[in-house]
Amino acid sequence: MKRFLVIFAILAYLASGACKKASGPADGKSVQPNNHLDSTVVDSANINGTVWKTDSAFGYYVTYAGNDTGRSDLMIIANQKNSNSSMTMYITNFAGVGNYPINPPLVSITYYINNKQYYGTSGTIAIDSVRYPILVGTYNFTADTLNVTGGFNVALP
Repeated sequence: MKRFLVIFAILAYLASGACKKASGPADGKSVQPNNHLDSTVVDSANINGTVWKTDSAFGYYVTYAGNDTGRSDLMIIANQKNSNSSMTMYITNFAGVGNYPINPPLVSITYYINNKQYYGTSGTIAIDSVRYPILVGTYNFTADTLNVTGGFNVALP
């Protein structure tokens, strides 16, 4: 019986040594060089002379189901909670750095505020950098009575 207790104690000690906390976001690389905790960064714009800046901005690759070409689309979603507004950009057949003229529905940008939607009818989304860990770009577009220029810096999807 004593042998059983000794063996159990040794196995319990070895098992407890195998437990280790997994690395979290604080250990990961950050998009902002001076903030090692934040992986979602910013989208900011000038909308008819008014500054608009987001609380969060995310980039996503949208892959084609059942397609083995390796092509994908890029979607960037930015939200500003205190004004109940957001912006969505979508680039079909995303190919990296370059200029993507707004040509709905293939390349589109939409600004939402409250229950109104402003669809970009002309302009450009320019991707300036696609280097780990960031995706950086600028944009300008016209939607109804809005003239918008801005830029984004999001975690690379």
